[in-house]
Amino acid sequence: MQLEWLEDFIELARVRSLSRAAENRCVTHPAFGRRIRALEEWAGVALLERKQPLSLTPAGLLFLDAATQALEGLNTVRAQFKASGPTQDTPLRIATGRTLASDFFPDWYETLSERFGVFPVSIVTSGAQEAIRRLAAREVDLLLIFSSPQTHLLIDPDRFQSMTLTTEALLPVSAPLPDGSPKFAIAADGQGPVVPWLALSPTLTLRGALARHLAGLPHRLSLRMIYEADSYEAILEMARRGNGLAWLPRMVVQKSLDSAELVIAAGAQYQFSFDISLHRLRANHGELLMSIWKGLQADAPKMSAD
Repeated sequence: MQLEWLEDFIELARVRSLSRAAENRCVTHPAFGRRIRALEEWAGVALLERKQPLSLTPAGLLFLDAATQALEGLNTVRAQFKASGPTQDTPLRIATGRTLASDFFPDWYETLSERFGVFPVSIVTSGAQEAIRRLAAREVDLLLIFSSPQTHLLIDPDRFQSMTLTTEALLPVSAPLPDGSPKFAIAADGQGPVVPWLALSPTLTLRGALARHLAGLPHRLSLRMIYEADSYEAILEMARRGNGLAWLPRMVVQKSLDSAELVIAAGAQYQFSFDISLHRLRANHGELLMSIWKGLQADAPKMSAD
């Protein structure tokens, strides 16, 4: 039996919905169902009444009480172990994406260190869904992420506390022609020849956000995807080499814009803003985590409901 099965069961008992519990636990519905069945096989009894509305069997109610006490006890002991150990050796664990880890985190960490003192940190990078799963499973203390409607759906405000750190822009960029104009440009009315597009992979948070923004424009752009990657840096290099037009975060392209290796390839209507946000599990009250969170909370321009 795995501890995450107990967390799954407690969440299911709370929301009384397999689909919503699976979403809150950041796993697929089928995978969540398999984990609950595995827990029942381990217990040797049926824990659920599989009818609408979903309810617990008498054995399930007894098991819920035992599971809750077990997890609370283990978490309490774990917190005591952490408190008794040397604080300087316990890093703040942060899940984020590769681009935020390289282009945003270093400056942000220096700002935090000036304010709260130098502290150890452990960074793990992945896609958004995996990062959210790690936060839900208490494998990390904080989630640093590009915000989008998709991530908002996966981050349940009942379980997670959130704040916006800053606002970033997604910019259409192209290598320049000798006269400084973009090699691949989009006219104000969207008309013109088909433009080769260096696309973000659908696995990246900002791909969906870009699609929604472009779909809301009064005209459809003539784009032909010639390259797709799940790395902003890989797309940046292709754009610098003059292979097509790309939409990239300002933090990724700023140095290339400053050096004129890239230029803005379209007007303001083809650009849009998005948030960089920070999230924590409400049940996690680590001393270092809460000290930093409360300090940032006072400065955050926007926050989710508390």
